[in-house]
Amino acid sequence: MRLVAEFGSPEEYLAAYEEEISVGGLFLKGASVEGGAAMSECTLAVLIGGEEVAEENAKLAFVTPGIGVAVVFLAPPAALDELAARLREPEPEPEAGAGDGVQQNSARQLLAQLSPSQKMSLALKAGRAERHHLLRDNNKVLHAYVLRNPHLGLDEVQAAAKLNSLSPEALKAIGDHPEWGQNSVICAALVRNPKTPMAIALRLLPRVPLNDLRAIAKGAGRQQIVLAARKLLAAR
Repeated sequence: MRLVAEFGSPEEYLAAYEEEISVGGLFLKGASVEGGAAMSECTLAVLIGGEEVAEENAKLAFVTPGIGVAVVFLAPPAALDELAARLREPEPEPEAGAGDGVQQNSARQLLAQLSPSQKMSLALKAGRAERHHLLRDNNKVLHAYVLRNPHLGLDEVQAAAKLNSLSPEALKAIGDHPEWGQNSVICAALVRNPKTPMAIALRLLPRVPLNDLRAIAKGAGRQQIVLAARKLLAAR
């Protein structure tokens, strides 16, 4: 028996790891199994952002029809522990794109010296390295300004759509954009992002690739999204 635990972002997985996995189990909200007996063996596949990143042996604890499935780990889940440790490592800064004219360290130092209003002005014309930091700034007002930067690349938008630290307003702006909102990769990221406004996520769901839609329908995301994905699959 193979079960799938899907998380929209590394942060979402780490939260589940701290609250559940590290103490011996995991509840898969919205999941279902047929004919699974208590304490029967199963394989738990972990997906983050639609990509399978780990697999662990587990045992079925209980099934609550219409609610979800709980699994337990009778031994320390080494693969999941390793995944958590890897995700906690600081991400390497991306290389500055051609023409950006500023390295990541320089961008960080520059931004630290600016006032909020100066950052807003800069966001509209910032280079790639500066945009990287501004999209992750604690001042969420800045996020929407970066999205108005004419030099913003599609790959940057795809990465931003996965950030659950991005403001809901910025996520909505991405979904409403005439180009970005039609991009299947971006749509899948927005649907999986727990901070995307529900109305936007539901509207974009039909644009999600079939494989991603199947994963969402089997995952542990927001219940309304999971049910809507299942309904779409049933209609196809």
